[in-house]
Amino acid sequence: MKKAKIELIKEFIETCPLLKNGKVNVDYIKDKPQSYSIDETPATTVLIPYTDGGSRNQILFDFSIQANFSILENIKNSKFCDDFTQWIKEQDKIGNLPKIDGICWIKCVDRGTILQTTETTAIYVIPMQVVYDEDF
Repeated sequence: MKKAKIELIKEFIETCPLLKNGKVNVDYIKDKPQSYSIDETPATTVLIPYTDGGSRNQILFDFSIQANFSILENIKNSKFCDDFTQWIKEQDKIGNLPKIDGICWIKCVDRGTILQTTETTAIYVIPMQVVYDEDF
């Protein structure tokens, strides 16, 4: 049985050497620092319908990071977001992509920003996009 595309994206992101524990959840972030999740964003799936019935499609999602929150930690968190974005860009450039049939690219749509905070933790999100061609 074929794996779900979001599972293939999860497995790909788990290969990132920047992740502290290497484990990424889907639509769930643990309430402890260095927890990661990918959360699908509602969006139009089909970007371009082809005349043969196939299409160019997208999956939009947020890569979420639960991190410690303080003045010193915020600088580290910002650097992590920049480094992760750069890692994704490098993987895309060399063709190391999630194992999705017909995949065209993976990219970070924006750099990481804070979604919410408590007194000691923050959740950062990096919006991402995967684009792939699907045959009819």
